[in-house]
Amino acid sequence: MSDTEEFVPGKVLSVGPAQVNAELQKSTGMISRRETAQIEILGGVCQGEKVEVFNEITDNPVFNINLSPGKEVLLIVNLAGGKKEINIADYHRVPALSVLLIVFLVAFVFFGGKKGVKSLIALVISVLLIAFVLLPLSLAGFDPLAVSIGICIATTLATMYFVAGWTKKALAAVLGTVGGVFVAGLAAELVILLAPLTGLSSEEAQILRGSVLVRSPSFYQGLLAAGMLIGALGVIMDVGISIASTVTEVSLAGQGLGWKKLYEAGMNVGRDIMGTMTNTLILAYTGSALPLLLLISQMPLNKLINLDLVATEVASAISGSLGLVLTIPLTAFFAARLMAAGSPGGQGNSSG
Repeated sequence: MSDTEEFVPGKVLSVGPAQVNAELQKSTGMISRRETAQIEILGGVCQGEKVEVFNEITDNPVFNINLSPGKEVLLIVNLAGGKKEINIADYHRVPALSVLLIVFLVAFVFFGGKKGVKSLIALVISVLLIAFVLLPLSLAGFDPLAVSIGICIATTLATMYFVAGWTKKALAAVLGTVGGVFVAGLAAELVILLAPLTGLSSEEAQILRGSVLVRSPSFYQGLLAAGMLIGALGVIMDVGISIASTVTEVSLAGQGLGWKKLYEAGMNVGRDIMGTMTNTLILAYTGSALPLLLLISQMPLNKLINLDLVATEVASAISGSLGLVLTIPLTAFFAARLMAAGSPGGQGNSSG
């Protein structure tokens, strides 16, 4: 964005009647209705000014912004060349999102207590790592997959520390999660190379490559693998801490248990949650791709599976699920070894 261009919120004061844009119809054949809105600018260098802005209403709801008095919109203000040009860019969604975020934070802290606050700190760390490490380094040309692996390890360490402290339970969860993430990353990388997947199936990736990041195909394949890894990390961490907590509690309840008994207990619980967690991951990918599924549901199956876009979603879901499944025996093994009677600090002692 140039120094003479800014995005600011505005409040709709009034909206005039919509009329057919004869000029647009004459030049392009498109039928569009134009309405004039009076808007008060709520921020930026023009804050407080009241301006009249045209709003186009077409047959395509994707591009329409429905105005009504009192509604807030996002304005783009261009001051280039000494002239002031103001247009409506989008809805101003920040207030609604802010309210939702506040409700979430209050509920999280109220029901989670001190651990809820610690979990929020871990979440903030994860977001900051992605925003200020992964994205800048990717823009600078570093391998996104290698960077994402480092971020996944750092995120896992931070999350487990804030949730469980420096304990054997946290250590077991970290080891199992890192192992599962490594498996998921390896599976993603292999399927991307063997299928092969381009990493350019989405419109966003194509725009990125055409305008901002002109990189080799391997870079976008790495970006795709990084996305698969980060997308699966949350569920893998959830499984890791669940199994580690189970083995810890069993070791506390049954003093003197050997590691094989503890491993068996962890695996029994792991088998119960394996199906639900795999469903969670696969349904998350399926839910985000519903418009795509509806669009291509009439295609022949052979063509459907081989589409880059569909194959990418399938590979993401399966590689993440594979990492999730293998996290269970890995975490159960490490936790059992750490908590078993006879191990250093064992006999149910979970302190680090």
